[in-house]
Amino acid sequence: MRIGFDANPMVGDKGGVGWHSYELLRTMLARQEEIDFVAYARPGAEQPDSVRGWQGVERLQWINSSKWGMGKRGSSDQLDLYHGTNFKMQTVGRYGGLVTIHDLWLDRHPEYSKKMLGQWSSSFKTRQTALRARKAITVSEFSARELVELYGLKREHIRVIPNGVSGGFALRRDDQAMAELRKRIGLTADHYILFIGGADPRKNHQIFLEAAEIVRKKLGPRMLVLVGSPVHPFGNYEESARRRSLTEKVLCPGRLSTNDLQLLYSSTDLFVFPSLYEGFGMPVLEAMACGAPVLTSNSTALAEVAGDAAVLADPQDARALGEAMVRVLEDEPLRAALKIKGFARAKQFSWDNAAAKTMALYRELCGETP
Repeated sequence: MRIGFDANPMVGDKGGVGWHSYELLRTMLARQEEIDFVAYARPGAEQPDSVRGWQGVERLQWINSSKWGMGKRGSSDQLDLYHGTNFKMQTVGRYGGLVTIHDLWLDRHPEYSKKMLGQWSSSFKTRQTALRARKAITVSEFSARELVELYGLKREHIRVIPNGVSGGFALRRDDQAMAELRKRIGLTADHYILFIGGADPRKNHQIFLEAAEIVRKKLGPRMLVLVGSPVHPFGNYEESARRRSLTEKVLCPGRLSTNDLQLLYSSTDLFVFPSLYEGFGMPVLEAMACGAPVLTSNSTALAEVAGDAAVLADPQDARALGEAMVRVLEDEPLRAALKIKGFARAKQFSWDNAAAKTMALYRELCGETP
């Protein structure tokens, strides 16, 4: 079987979709099943160096193609099936194609679209792609319900395959490495609360900072470490901190490596992820895998992913969020229980399981029996 795979998200500065594509392809190749992959990337996008060391990489062909040339690649490259990993399906194989739609954030909130003509056209195209695909893959039951409600897809047309947790996230106690990281990013406080997501409005840093302002005295000398791009057309970390008189308590180190995140997750007093909308919410599981107590939203896919291993709060209620932060910080038995439950919860989500389910779907659509 020969599968085409959209590798564009894997190239450059990976976001959540990029890491999803990277880990999924890596794990599918490592399973050593009789499936060859053709990874397509835009012109000039080089194969990441780390890919060359993957197990099974001999079954991977990397091809650069413009989006205008992609339409004919399915036939010219003799694909059986094409997998669009990022909302688009740019070609098809002899058994058609499938598309992964991770969330419908901008369909729900088109006011945050950065497109000149708004979100309507993109939403229309994504819906048409989902209807044209043999199957639409998504990463949570929440997102499946969104596809049914907003796009009118039939539930049987959708396959839910949850994300996994990268092996790079596990509890790590390394005093020397942590001291070097503290010095590099300017983290001087012994204790801190961690927030990850950038100034993107859906990550909700403004409510997080408002909550911190409300309970400031109870947070003590802890710093607030806000990781991710600090500036967005709809928000700014430092501006929001200044507005809340929290400048001295807020540290904004920008985007950090997986290694740095692992260290921060492993030593934080609390990880807060009050996102307004998530199709999955990978940072929740990453934090749990590193032993961080987690506080996250009680809405969208986050409650589904977190299960009973996190404290949940209304992400639009700053006072409720602040009170939940204090509760976790002051209740040591609760923190200990969250750590234990978090380790167990993270183990339930593996890339091997995601790879197995994805490859089983490939076989199903190509008419092959397991």
